Amino acid sequence: ILILGVLTLVFFLGSLSLVQAQTNNQGKITAIVVQGNDNISKDLIISQIASNLGDVFSKESIEKDMKAVFDLGYFKDVKIKLESFRDGYKVVFEVVENLNIKEISIEGNTVVSKEEMREVMVLREGQIFSRKILKNDLDRISQLYKDRGYLVINIKEVNFDEEGKLWINISEGRLERIAIEGNDKTKEKVIIREINIEPGDLFNFETVKKSLQKIYNLGYFEDVSMKLEPGNEEDTIVLVVKVIEKNTGKFGIGAGYNSQEGLMGFTSYEENNLFGSGEKVQAKIEIGGRTTYQLSFLEPWLGGTPTSFGFEAYDTIKNKKDKEGKVILAEYDEERLGGKLILGRKLSDSFKLGLELKSERVTYDLISGTLPEDTNVGLTNSLSPTFSYDTRDDVFEPTSGWYHSFSLEKAGGFLEGDYDFTKYNLTLRAYISTKFFEDVVDIGSVKKITDNLSKGVLALRAMGGLADTDLPSFAEYQVGGMNTLRGYDFGEFSGDKSLVFNVEYRFPLAENFQAVIFADWGQAWDIEQSINLEDLKFGRGVGVRFDTPLGPIRLDYGINEEGEGKTYFSIGHTF
Repeated sequence: ILILGVLTLVFFLGSLSLVQAQTNNQGKITAIVVQGNDNISKDLIISQIASNLGDVFSKESIEKDMKAVFDLGYFKDVKIKLESFRDGYKVVFEVVENLNIKEISIEGNTVVSKEEMREVMVLREGQIFSRKILKNDLDRISQLYKDRGYLVINIKEVNFDEEGKLWINISEGRLERIAIEGNDKTKEKVIIREINIEPGDLFNFETVKKSLQKIYNLGYFEDVSMKLEPGNEEDTIVLVVKVIEKNTGKFGIGAGYNSQEGLMGFTSYEENNLFGSGEKVQAKIEIGGRTTYQLSFLEPWLGGTPTSFGFEAYDTIKNKKDKEGKVILAEYDEERLGGKLILGRKLSDSFKLGLELKSERVTYDLISGTLPEDTNVGLTNSLSPTFSYDTRDDVFEPTSGWYHSFSLEKAGGFLEGDYDFTKYNLTLRAYISTKFFEDVVDIGSVKKITDNLSKGVLALRAMGGLADTDLPSFAEYQVGGMNTLRGYDFGEFSGDKSLVFNVEYRFPLAENFQAVIFADWGQAWDIEQSINLEDLKFGRGVGVRFDTPLGPIRLDYGINEEGEGKTYFSIGHTF
């Protein structure tokens, strides 16, 4: 961090002259006298004098004493006069006191009020002026600015005139311009629009630090840093943002495994920074336990404003089995064919509004057995406003902050379709950096393990869903599986209401390798049932995370209340 310095205050030190009555330096000091002090006590002045009665007179020592008295800050001038006295020297310290302060005038401040400055100042009207106290007062004023993130503060001029008026002139450093370095692909405007400070604004480090995190959270860069350079104008600086770009385009073809859908073949193309303009496009084909055809696009800044617009079209066919215990009663494919239009608007760095219009048709293809009686088909048109609050320090690997969201999905009504219902959804998340094991004995691997634990993150999530009517089977809340309640099958519990609670403790074992300890609670209820916390099912387990260019690969082993275990494999954190 570059901090432009505070100008040094220069005061006329007076003559600091040493007037000697005699030239013989070999005599002893037989008396020490202070003259000219009306407001400052003699004891305070004497306390600064190192020379004592009986000492052999030394010009160098007396000059040091004279400077020490002057450095009290209360005097315009300090002189020494020597007189013969009792076979030695009487050392007379003649002081000229500063005037009393009649008025304190502060100018140039806009961020910190004059009242706040006066509260931290020791100097007051009516007191004798002191350079030493003034210096400490100026340091406290500078600290007021620094505490609020304003590091480029210049106290340009300080003057105490012959009429007793103290002038303090403050220059609050401003941003002259922003320069971007390292953006070979990404357009400069994509980076600058994430910075919450403009040329001409007062430079605030906290604002810039949050802006750098926003730039990193775009996902286009391996690293984002800054440096400060002096501007061309006085008391201005140049903010230089340095980025290291990473590959944002991904093309893949191959096979994979997901514990929820099984073995899959896939081909996909994804670009999160299309043409360096920040648009996102994705095309994907998956074939296996789930067959998916998907195309999506997102413009995060529509018309140069923080309004996002996107669309998604998809056709997903998922194999399902109706079981009674371990007996398969029916096997069938569920197909969801639909599309979405998505609008979003950032209200601030933390608050965002969203609106999603979705149309989806659900059909079933029976493979064996008989379809469950509660299986529903048809067209659903819905509109979903959302509201989110996000203060996470890192959207990819959060270590602190909150993420909350509330959405309402309204289907049917003026949107028509085959179904009419309303769903209310609430998600609360918290991320807390932990330091439980700082004071441990340094014993080889024990120290290493406890160090890793102390670098962990406690991740908490609570989710609740509530419908106003009996939902069609394909719209019911699904609880169970790798993303909600581990230790159980996907959708093992379904209904028109749901609650899910998750606790994870994530800590590093090595570079790009994390361990996770987790506990989950969850349940779903039908519309006629009351929510009862005693009905919640419990799962617990452990897992690992491997950081890859595709995101963290997740491997979890969850155990249900009956002691049965299940393994889950996927990409990305649970939440």
